[in-house]
Amino acid sequence: MDLKKLIHTIKYLKFVQLYYRLYYILLKPKVQKKEFSLNLREVKKKWNNVIEKSISMIGEKEFYFLNKKGKVNSSLDWNAKEQDKLWLYNLHYFDDLNAKEALERQVWHYSLINQWIEQNPYALGNAWEPYPTSLRIVNWIKWALAGNNLNAAQLQSLALQAEHLSKSIEWHILANHLFANAKALIFSGLFFNSQESKIWLQKGLKIYQKEIQEQILADGGNFELTPMYHSIFLEDLLDIYQLISLYSMDEKLDKIYLSSVIKKMLVWLSHMCHPDGDISFFNDSTLGVAPTFKSLKRYATALNIIDDYEVAKKTDAYLEESGYISIYGDDYKMIVDVAKVGPDYQPGHAHADTLSFELSIGKERLFVNSGISQYGLGEERNRQRSTSAHNTVVINNIDSSEVWAGFRVARRAYPKLETLEFNDNGIINGFKASHNGYYNLGLNISHQRSWMFNKQNLIISDLILGEYENAEAKFHLHPNVKITSLNDNKLNFELDEYKGEISFSTDSELNIVKGTWHPEFGKKIENQCVSVNILKGILETTISWSRK
Repeated sequence: MDLKKLIHTIKYLKFVQLYYRLYYILLKPKVQKKEFSLNLREVKKKWNNVIEKSISMIGEKEFYFLNKKGKVNSSLDWNAKEQDKLWLYNLHYFDDLNAKEALERQVWHYSLINQWIEQNPYALGNAWEPYPTSLRIVNWIKWALAGNNLNAAQLQSLALQAEHLSKSIEWHILANHLFANAKALIFSGLFFNSQESKIWLQKGLKIYQKEIQEQILADGGNFELTPMYHSIFLEDLLDIYQLISLYSMDEKLDKIYLSSVIKKMLVWLSHMCHPDGDISFFNDSTLGVAPTFKSLKRYATALNIIDDYEVAKKTDAYLEESGYISIYGDDYKMIVDVAKVGPDYQPGHAHADTLSFELSIGKERLFVNSGISQYGLGEERNRQRSTSAHNTVVINNIDSSEVWAGFRVARRAYPKLETLEFNDNGIINGFKASHNGYYNLGLNISHQRSWMFNKQNLIISDLILGEYENAEAKFHLHPNVKITSLNDNKLNFELDEYKGEISFSTDSELNIVKGTWHPEFGKKIENQCVSVNILKGILETTISWSRK
């Protein structure tokens, strides 16, 4: 292990993270198993499952997660070595209980719950890790509130899971894991009506009150700065809002404040989506995991938080606290990353993507960041987090932020927005930004990038200050983009109803290299990357297009 890299990673952590990491390693707190009170709080109406998960239970003992099939025939299969950790986590989530056409699989679901209880003894394996425990608790309770009766043994297991979670809260991780823990404790605290459940509820609400203030920035963005996890967090808030309403427990939290946060988060998300309706790929983001903007908006409408109208007008936006800039043209949309890698103490979902961007023409994506197809350790995970996998400049073949070990970041880039120019109508004409990532890595080099916008034309200018061995600007094309002609400094392309040209300044070298794009976990689609060698420290890129 690289000791220097480890030190530069640990120094950002909070004391509570270090303390609980040691605490859980040394003590491994467990619950004294007992008979729990099974009194349930009265509820007046059923759970409204507005956002239905995708079907993942495709047979009585067969599952489909992350574009990969698997079976659970024995107790060993819950922790099968041949499956990825994330696949196994999904197995323990029980999302299918609240998926599309769930009623048709009700018998399977009852059987699966009983199988899980029988084959996952306390507190062994993936089953009892806090994060999957949190998601499973919520799914079981939603399923019960939707009209499915849990028997005494199932309720005992659910209470044991909640008590176990209350003793193993993820203080060592914080961020989205901690909020998932809080949500599960609120759900179990309201579902049961006992002395234990009062403690669960109190713990959950205390974490909720603190984390909603810390994790939601003033511009409405989630502080992990990934559109995917932002969407997951937003669904969590909508679920909590519905749960409080279901139990008529408005006094437990400020619903007016919560609804205002939900509205801000919807506006932020609208700016971070492409015209195709799906999220942009900054940091750990891909499709098929989080609910879509459209479904989240529908959920908020069903809860009477918003009216059925456009959450945000299609106007340029500088999301100042989170650091993204969203530009709307008549027939294009660009989203630019002038953001930190994430919260200093938990950048686990960060990529080395500072000053990258994505661009759609019409309703189709032209330039795309890598996306993600896997978690865990390994070269491919590191590559997908690397600077070269994003639409930005990589210098000396080094990442702008030191991403490593799957979810770690050591020395990292801090961006600076140098200028931001608006016209008289409040439309952004252009802006300039820089970052100090390479300087922090010991190189006397900085990267500065500017964007200028016209009606069907935009210019990106890159300036590298300092001496360097090599520098490459990466422009990753969506798989649907067809290159129709190519010469030393220019290429022509076609995309759906559009044709266009990308040209580069003469002091550069243009290469087309094969790449891969990852729109979902477990998916790899070949695409092309325009890689431009910057020979004299300056590169000007002009992108223009028109209808065919």
